[in-house]
This record gives sequence, structure tokens and C-alpha cells, in this order.
Amino acid sequence: MPPIDPSKLRNAGAQLHQIWTERLYREYDNILFQYRVTLRRPVIQLEPLPGRWGTWDPLTRHLTLSSRLLDAHPWNAVLEILKHEMAHQLVTDVFGADHTHSAHFAHACKVLRVADWAARATGDIPDTVSQWKDRVLTAEEEKLLRRVEKLLSLAASSNEHEALLAMQRVQELYTRYNLDRLHDRRSSTMVSLTMPLRKKRIDRLDSMLCSILQEHFMVRIIYGRLFDARDLCEYRTADLLGTRENVLMAEYVYHFLWQKLRSLWEEYQTRTGTPGRARQDYMLGVLSGFRKKLEQGKAEVLKTASSHRTTGETTALVKLGQKELEAFVEQQFPRLKTRRWSATYRDADSYAAGVEEGHRIVLQRGIAGKNGNRGHLIEG
Repeated sequence: MPPIDPSKLRNAGAQLHQIWTERLYREYDNILFQYRVTLRRPVIQLEPLPGRWGTWDPLTRHLTLSSRLLDAHPWNAVLEILKHEMAHQLVTDVFGADHTHSAHFAHACKVLRVADWAARATGDIPDTVSQWKDRVLTAEEEKLLRRVEKLLSLAASSNEHEALLAMQRVQELYTRYNLDRLHDRRSSTMVSLTMPLRKKRIDRLDSMLCSILQEHFMVRIIYGRLFDARDLCEYRTADLLGTRENVLMAEYVYHFLWQKLRSLWEEYQTRTGTPGRARQDYMLGVLSGFRKKLEQGKAEVLKTASSHRTTGETTALVKLGQKELEAFVEQQFPRLKTRRWSATYRDADSYAAGVEEGHRIVLQRGIAGKNGNRGHLIEG
């Protein structure tokens, strides 16, 4: 092996920092655009910054991020630290106040939607950015998830009728929980969970899967993009928004369905010898069948979950929940744009086979407890 030229390594590091810095300027401009804030561009730079993740100097107008931050943490954590320092700039440039962690700074963090963990004075970065997952559940939440856990165990039954009833019962529990919460005006934490798709485009499979979550699991899906500092490119993301309980359930369903799609396709291809090019058509069929199955039971689920209420009261509560969710989405994404997708297919036989298989899908047990907290729905 030829000897390594140290100068090339140094040049490569400098070039990498230049790419990261250019990207940070783009992110800075996009944050201002998204939240309708006007600030004068500072000098953005990367430095080692021992003991700190970032600084804002109003005299030199330098916004500095730690190079260690980009080496050790994902880009969504980098963005939160960037917004933290932008909040300091907002305080000095717009509020005309001292930029330390004061009431002005807290307000600036709200304006820029800085995550709670990043808004704190310490700036500690948690191992898992979505810290709300680790919050200790209330007694009511714990009771709900225990009941769901038992029902999902039944959903693994080989008896298709029994499995279907168990899945519908899970949906009834979540629907009743949401209706009761809205009726009693109990507050619930609204959260956003970013799922990295590791794809450069949203394909039809992801689009249909996410639409199923929106239609049947009481969340909103927002597609976005997230830069990868290692690959130096953007990947698509899907943000799940809703109450903490609904987002956890929707996340579980998303991963469960993807795992199910892969295993069903492998079984189907082995059994029939169908070529790989029919993979997407078969999977679209599976999702269509599953969606139809959920749609057929939707009215019954709502009727059973609201049996103790009048139709008018139930309708009003459903609309109230939708309004609550839309307000949160608008607060998080004030410049939201929607995009419609069509799900077409070419291999009719594989699509039809997928539809038939999709009718047999049931949600199976996946809730796992950890130190008494069942906030994580995906095992492992």
C-alpha cells in the first residue's frame, strides 16, 4: 500500500468543512424563510470550540458551531444548535436586548421553533433527539398501552377472524381515548417525529403507506429533506405529527408494514418465480388491500368507540381533534405545501396478488417496555 500523504488528508478536511459551512448558510436562509424572520446574515464558521456546541458574537457578527458537533451528531441535531445560536442573534439584532438566556431568548426560541433540549442553557445533546419518547407515561397512558399490548398479542392469532377483531379493538381503544381526551379537555403533548427514509425521492410505496397512517391513525405526515454530513447529499424524510400516543402508534404501524411488505414479497417471489421488476406492483397491491380492509372497518370502529355519545357530539369531537392537529402542523410548518401522488401499477397479476395478501394483514404485537416505560413501540 502506498504511503498516505498527510497534506491530502488536511486538504480533504478543509474541503469537507467548506462544504458543511456552505450547507449551513443554506440552512440559515431556509430557517428564516420558513418562520418568516428577517435577520442580517452573519459569518458562519466551524471551529473546535472545546466545551461548547456553538456561540454567537454580536460584535464580530460571527455565528460559530463546533466542528465536533458535525462529527458526532446527526444533521437534525446540528440544525437545532444552529437555531439556538440564531435565537441569540434574534435577541440582539431584533429585540435589542442582552443575548444571554433570558425571557427574550426564550421567546426567540419559540419564534424559531427550537427544540426544548436545544433551548436549554446547557445545550446538552441527548442520545436520542426525540426526547419526548423517554418521558415517563401517565397512569392513563400506561393503562392504554397495556391494553393495546394484550390485544396485539391476540392479533398474532392464526385465526383470521380473531386477529381482525383484535386489530379493530386496538383502533377502537385509540379512537375512544382521543374522543374522551377531547371531550374532557385534557391536554396532550403534541409532538413531531422525523423518520429518515434514506431515499432521494418519495416513491409510491412510501406515499401510499404514509397516506394510510394519515387516514386511519390520527396523525399528519409532512415530507421533508435532511442533509447527511457523511454522504454530503440530501435524503427525504417523513415527519409524523400528532399527539404523543398517536405518533408512537403510527411509527409502529409504519415499520411493521415495511417489514411485512418485504417478508410477503420474498414469500410470493419464491412461490411463484415472479421477476423482481414486479416487486413494487405486488407491494402496492398489499397496501391497497390493507387500506381497503381498514376502510371497511372504519365506520364500525368509530361507532363502537363513540357508542356512549350522540352522532352530533362525536362529529364535533372529531372536528375538534382535526382542528387541534392542523393548528400544530401550521405552527411547525408555517409555509407548508401539499403534493398529491398517484399509485399506478404495471404488473396486474402481482398487484392483484398483493391486494389479496393485504386483506390478511393484521397488526401484531410490537410494544416493548423499558425500565417501566412503554414509550417505545418498536422492539430493538
